[in-house]
Amino acid sequence: MPGLGIISNPFAKINKRDPEHNTLMWYILGNQGQFEVTNSLQDLSRVCQEFCARGIDTVGVVGGDGTISLTLSALAQAYPADKLPRILVLRGGTVNVLAANLGIFGSPKDVFADALEAYHTPNGLAEMSLQTLKVNGRLGFIFADGVAARFLREFYKIKSSTLGAGLFLGKVLTDGAFGGRLGGAYNELYSTERVHVDCSPRPWPFENPINTNMLVASTIPKMPFGVHFFRALNTHRSEAELLAVYASRQKFPYETVKTFLTGGRGRSETIHSHIFENATLTPTQAIDYSLDGDLLEPTTAPIHICLGPRFVFCSPYGNVL
Repeated sequence: MPGLGIISNPFAKINKRDPEHNTLMWYILGNQGQFEVTNSLQDLSRVCQEFCARGIDTVGVVGGDGTISLTLSALAQAYPADKLPRILVLRGGTVNVLAANLGIFGSPKDVFADALEAYHTPNGLAEMSLQTLKVNGRLGFIFADGVAARFLREFYKIKSSTLGAGLFLGKVLTDGAFGGRLGGAYNELYSTERVHVDCSPRPWPFENPINTNMLVASTIPKMPFGVHFFRALNTHRSEAELLAVYASRQKFPYETVKTFLTGGRGRSETIHSHIFENATLTPTQAIDYSLDGDLLEPTTAPIHICLGPRFVFCSPYGNVL
């Protein structure tokens, strides 16, 4: 497979747990492509430019959502816009939201072995096209601020797994249901912020500035834990959806549980949804925010969100979109 390149993040969860993992991945690939371990953004940029020069048209990524986000950004800079490579998501992160949206589960080496086998069949790998977001110049799929970013900041102190994230969320919400009297974790995370929202081509139709617990924007339908939260994307696949969420300190735990139990169908009237192509969020105070699970520096400056390039993702397990 001369057109295949693999990029592995040595800090990915799977690689930290299994130091021999990259060696095994390289062995599975053999002489069918190029395997690279990148240790810095400079390494990543160099590898992507080398892949472009070699004509590599399928790039596999070992790592979580943040690694994929950085890799897509580097590929978009290295490749011409009309010759972007296909992306093979191999997992390896903590939660792997993008992989779950694409119907890709299992260990990176198993997904990779299945992908190599499917590549040599008459039907090849299934392909799915996804729209990216560009947040202050970086590509990704899910932007979140406020409570969501604060939750990530606390979770990463005990960073474990999807199950661990679920258990931690359950602990926080239970504490909130009892008014923060079971340890105070909920009081540390609950917050409100005031943000001015500008959108195009459709103007923001709600109050402005808006008081929210969090603003969340996405071009993929499912949040972590498989909650199908961004339902407007079912009919707006070439755009992005922005959600403004607000509930009082007392009601927020119950609204969150209802959303999870109903798979996103139980969204309350306190959630405003808007389809957009360009948005600028101007906070009145410093806010925490994240892109694809990567926490970025708190800012008081405007945050610019727009549509990025579309990428084709491939999978050995069929098209789920």
